[in-house]
Order: sequence, then C-alpha cells, then structure tokens
Amino acid sequence: MRKYLAASLLGLSLSLAAQTNTAASQSQSNEKLIQMAQEDQLARTSALTQAERAKAFQADATRLAAVKEMIAQNQLATGLDYFNAALIMQHGQTSDDYLLAHTLAVIGISKGNRNCIWLSAATLDRYLFSMKQPQIYGTQSHRLDPAKPFTMEPYADQLVTDGLRKELDVPAEAVQKQRLDKLNQSLLAK
Repeated sequence: MRKYLAASLLGLSLSLAAQTNTAASQSQSNEKLIQMAQEDQLARTSALTQAERAKAFQADATRLAAVKEMIAQNQLATGLDYFNAALIMQHGQTSDDYLLAHTLAVIGISKGNRNCIWLSAATLDRYLFSMKQPQIYGTQSHRLDPAKPFTMEPYADQLVTDGLRKELDVPAEAVQKQRLDKLNQSLLAK
C-alpha cells in the first residue's frame, strides 16, 4: 500500500510540475512575435485598395524576414510562438515559405497549441497548391481570373475523409462547398 501511495504521490508531483512548466512557458511567449501576428491579421480584416495591398505585401515581407531571423536565433519556445510564426509564414510568397509554415504548425501542435491543428492542414494545402498539386483538405479557395468565381480546384477531395478533416478542425466537404457557393454569390451581388 505504501508503494502504491508513494508512486501515486510521485506521479501527482510530476504531473503538477509538468503543468507548472507548461503554464510558465506559455507566459514566456515571444511578445514581439505576438505583436507581429496581430499586425499580420489586422492587415487581412478589411477590403484593401491596391495601394493598401502593396503596403501590406511589403509589411508581410518584413514580418517574414523577422520570423526567419527568430527561427535562426532559436527564439521560438512556446506553442503560441510556433503558431504565430506559422501564421505569418503562411502569408509568404514561395513554396518554401508555406512548407516552413507547415513545419512550424506541426511543432506548435507538439507543444500543445490547438490552433496549430487547423493551420497545419491549411499550410499543407497552400504548399501543395504552390507546387501545382491538388490540395487535400480543402482549406484554400482562390480565383486566378477576377472575372471567374472562386474555386478550391485543384482539389483531391476524395483523398481525405470528412472524419479525418474533423480531426484537423477542417470543415466537412459539404460545408466547404456551401461556403464557396456563398462567397461566389456575394461577389455576384456586388
């Protein structure tokens, strides 16, 4: 009985220590990276004019360079750091940027950041699209011609089941199609 009690107390102590370490490391997230991620998202919250879009593109490039420097200097520590870095990197312009964003999101998952789950799917889809391959989760819509509707194509929509999409916090295929239809209908209404 004493052995069981001692083992239980040891397990409880280790569990509490792990929770304390996790809480401490989450509170030590990179403040500059938090601010950069907020700026990144703010630039995407409204319809931008062509001039504003050009300015946002330049700011994206500056943030990407800063994130790459933080990675080189080992300045990412928490799941939130990896999420914010991945969020910024996914707004890059190259396949390598998207693949790095995917890697950062996967690391963020391993560090307990649940927001990285969906982001890992989105960054992989973005990478595949940039490589002229079909996306597999259906997280990306685009239109290459402003006169045409938005599409998710190319999309290997039968490769990943809705059950697997759900595990990655990705909407089911039918929901994706409804959202795409709604987006295209709103463009027609303008």
